[in-house]
Amino acid sequence: MAPPPPTLAAALEALARLYGPAHLASDPVRWPRRYGDPGDREVAAVVAALLAYGRVAAIERSVASALAALGPSPSRAVDETPPRDLARRLAGVRHRFTAGEDLAWALVAVGRIRREHGGLGAFLAREAVGPEPLRCALAAWRDRTRRGARGRSPSRERARAFLLPDPRAGGACKRTLLLSRWCLRPDDGVDLGLWRGRLSSRDLIVPLDVHVHRTARSLGLTSRRQADWRAAEEVTAALRCVDPLDPVRFDFALARPGILGRCRHRPFAPGCLPCELRAVCRHGRHVRPPKGPPTR
Repeated sequence: MAPPPPTLAAALEALARLYGPAHLASDPVRWPRRYGDPGDREVAAVVAALLAYGRVAAIERSVASALAALGPSPSRAVDETPPRDLARRLAGVRHRFTAGEDLAWALVAVGRIRREHGGLGAFLAREAVGPEPLRCALAAWRDRTRRGARGRSPSRERARAFLLPDPRAGGACKRTLLLSRWCLRPDDGVDLGLWRGRLSSRDLIVPLDVHVHRTARSLGLTSRRQADWRAAEEVTAALRCVDPLDPVRFDFALARPGILGRCRHRPFAPGCLPCELRAVCRHGRHVRPPKGPPTR
């Protein structure tokens, strides 16, 4: 990929100024921010991130239902509740492919990791080795969780493979990378700044959802048609040219226009004309303001 144009940096900075903490209502990161205790924030972030697929309204309902089932302290529920009891508490949760028992399966492993290492972040920091430390750490989390109880049917096994994917398989792993962004980036009113250690903001990979992927293609940050790990790496590399130490800080802002319905990922005058990315977007740059009434 060619390096991004110099004008991209200014456009991204303008977009980041526009879409900040004032737009938390459109993002599931608002759920962990409701808790004051760092442990509760970590567990609530796991729940919110793993369920962050599908329509925004459905995500909101499912995350609310799961956190309500865990009670006022999600970390205490995950750390202290026996596996069978945790599955019972979450039995009423259902989010598209994910049943309550699948979410309980993932959270039982998080509880074990927290008891042994003091937190999921501490475990990931320990496992972050090699040239791709974050990918290695997320693979270790997946492997540790897969050693737990198996699903009672092939469909449940498939649901669990989707819920906590293997980053070595080449998929985008959007939701676990989203969790990593929330917890590794400093608390800026959006992200949470929960994790410290070997991993830092410079190790993050863009959590490539459909909106960010389409916008990235429109900006020339990737040419890959599939939103996979390689595409996420390409987008991250391009953003690293703008901010080498914190390339993923633009992710929240890049997702907002699509999530809020302001970007159609095609020429669309009402969305393109006021957009901060218009001059560097292959769609927006061709949109012209409507001509005024003819003068006499």
